[in-house]
Amino acid sequence: MSSSVFYLAPNGGGHSERTCKVPVGKGLVIPVMHVEESQFEAPGASPMQLSDLAKNDQDKVNSLYLKIDDKEYKYDNLTKYRTRTEPFETTWPDRALMGIEKGGNSTVVADGWYIITEPLAKGNHTIYFKSSLPPDPSGAEGYATDIKYNIIAE
Repeated sequence: MSSSVFYLAPNGGGHSERTCKVPVGKGLVIPVMHVEESQFEAPGASPMQLSDLAKNDQDKVNSLYLKIDDKEYKYDNLTKYRTRTEPFETTWPDRALMGIEKGGNSTVVADGWYIITEPLAKGNHTIYFKSSLPPDPSGAEGYATDIKYNIIAE
């Protein structure tokens, strides 16, 4: 079965520019800002603790921005799109992201701002999104992402 949406991948921080082809008629899932917390990042954490970690992280977001072709959406326009998942189970591969050397099963919770667009019309589209978290008083570094997608809908 084919999905009605095409997921635009985040970049893990910093600036990226990507070009990709998307089938006409598919909407886009845009992760303007997000976090996932799993038992790999927090060994032994309960599902409630993972949910709290994800919520606390995303509560600190201090900027959100999205531009779809010529239409801009700023922080105040985007805050209503925050979504948090219920805990779910997943299997991580060996040598996964975030320094996970040995994969396996884990409970995961995600939290963030995800936009789902209307299906794309044929042609070229530009999607630009960025967001940030300030440095944490506990010493954790800040985080910023800045991504431009050049979409070819055909």
